Amino acid sequence: MSQRSEQLVLDYLSEVGLILHGRMTARERTAYLADLRSRIDARRAAGGDPGPDAAREVLRSFGTPKDLVRRECEGRDLDIQDDELIPPQPAQANREPPPWRGGPNRGLMALLDGTGRPEADTSGASRTGPVRGVALVVRACPGEAAALGLMLLTVPWRWDLAFVWVLAAALIVLSRVWSTRDKWVGVGLPVVSCAVAMLLWDGEAKFIDRYIQESLPATGVIGLGLACLVCVFYLYPRALRSALVGDRAREGVVEG
Repeated sequence: MSQRSEQLVLDYLSEVGLILHGRMTARERTAYLADLRSRIDARRAAGGDPGPDAAREVLRSFGTPKDLVRRECEGRDLDIQDDELIPPQPAQANREPPPWRGGPNRGLMALLDGTGRPEADTSGASRTGPVRGVALVVRACPGEAAALGLMLLTVPWRWDLAFVWVLAAALIVLSRVWSTRDKWVGVGLPVVSCAVAMLLWDGEAKFIDRYIQESLPATGVIGLGLACLVCVFYLYPRALRSALVGDRAREGVVEG
């Protein structure tokens, strides 16, 4: 089973688990998710193809998480009019986590993200410390973690380290965690920032090739480093969100 296929299954199970909240007890929910996982694995094994496309087809055969819960758990909804059946909501559930832990984005992050709202349930992110968060990303998304590390190497504005951005850009493009928009930001922003910084060079050069040779190490690497730092703050929460989703789903299946 490939990492991407496993991630698709875990994301699907996590979504089902969220919808089941309030319809089943924690023990029933864990048992149901474990049974659903075994059925998904059985269909995948029968198909023989371990790739992500085959995994998507199997998941489509079950329907959307909402349709699956409605079809298989009909009649188990709690009566929302009966307050005694609904457990009290903890006070921290209404507290918004900070942007770097999945909360609403504001300022520069909102401009880059274009939404200003959390894209997915990240309740686990508010309980994840920075060290554990980095460890989760390294374990669940090693390629993305390597890309973020390489981008940080360009921040010191040294010409002899700037070339590592090319490796980071390749890993970003090949990522199966970040969306197409994330890839455009991760690759396009450093290129544009580097070009703008080169235009701000106040030196003199008669020919364009000489201008590039002089301005790139002088001011271009500064723009590249600053943009890479911004991209790290933009891309890391998305990698962490994916790692948390997979970790929650994995814990639910193991408990079952």
